[in-house]
Amino acid sequence: MESFLDQSAGYLINMTALLLKREFNSAIKNNKIDVTPEQWAILNRLNEKSGLTQKEVAKLTFKDNANITRIVDKLENKGYAVREADTNDRRSWKISITKKGVEIRDLVEPLAVDILKKATEGLSNEQVQAFNDTSKKILDNLSK
Repeated sequence: MESFLDQSAGYLINMTALLLKREFNSAIKNNKIDVTPEQWAILNRLNEKSGLTQKEVAKLTFKDNANITRIVDKLENKGYAVREADTNDRRSWKISITKKGVEIRDLVEPLAVDILKKATEGLSNEQVQAFNDTSKKILDNLSK
């Protein structure tokens, strides 16, 4: 017998996210790639648009500034990202992905694609699109 919790969108979304992260972390470790899922998420955003401020990266990755600082420090130490002073705001830094960061990002991307394929196995393209649309709407509702 399923409980109310088992039917709760919040519970289902959380459990799905936890399992996806576990699979992703395992795939990265099994392939001996020196990056965490959180670091890869930032590299992915920086690959889309390099030169973002720390605040912009935080917003795009749903991380707080303290976490972003810690993660970017690690990315910088690994040579995957660099910080440069923002010429428009001396209190701010622009973060850019390096060539080495792009190479790591590109190594991890197929792993992420494979995990999503596994997660959506048996679902039609329409079901996947409906899930994505619903998830975006929930994110929008909670981001207000």
